[in-house]
Amino acid sequence: MKLLRDPLGRPIPRPYFDIDELDRECERIVTNFMERYSAGFRLPVPTDDIIRMIEMEADDLDMYADLPEELDGYTDFFFERKPRVRIAKRLSDPRYENRLRMTLSHEFGHVRFHAPLWRDGRLERDRRPAEPCWTCNRDTIVTAPENDWMEWQAAYIGGALLMPRQPVRRLTREIGVREAGEPAVGADSDLGQAAILRVRKGCHVSQQAARVRLVKLGLLSQT
Repeated sequence: MKLLRDPLGRPIPRPYFDIDELDRECERIVTNFMERYSAGFRLPVPTDDIIRMIEMEADDLDMYADLPEELDGYTDFFFERKPRVRIAKRLSDPRYENRLRMTLSHEFGHVRFHAPLWRDGRLERDRRPAEPCWTCNRDTIVTAPENDWMEWQAAYIGGALLMPRQPVRRLTREIGVREAGEPAVGADSDLGQAAILRVRKGCHVSQQAARVRLVKLGLLSQT
């Protein structure tokens, strides 16, 4: 990891991770947590484990916050204490379980990787919470523009926690999505759709999340 200047002017350094580093670290975090607290790693990663991961690193987690319709969750960062996470109450409806899981994993990315930057001892502390609050809504919980590195990293981390690289490769290898040295098949092909379905069911995520993850891992191509 490298620390760079924040291009958007926030008073924190920008941690630069290459993709391989992010995948390794996310897999290590979720595997170690489940081996210690959840009788071993398995798929799908239980929603309750993601909640506990946030609770262990945040000052407060509200799972039933009254948020606007377009807002699924957000994290408040503070100079003097751990972050505060708010998740929209409507996501507790079983119909939104996949969205809840991805929102929680996204916010864990902020809590684990970004909140410590605000508590860095080199920052001038004025006892006020950091502003603005960074949010994840329907457009950014799975994908986010790369020019906002905090949201892009949190979106990638969310996918990497629920769909760790090595287990996902094993899932797709079973149906021959890609042999060594061969180009990835298209996400819209029959084989690509079969891989997306396998990951969607095996990891308990949405079709969009499974598709994005497989493309980012290079196991499928966009077309």
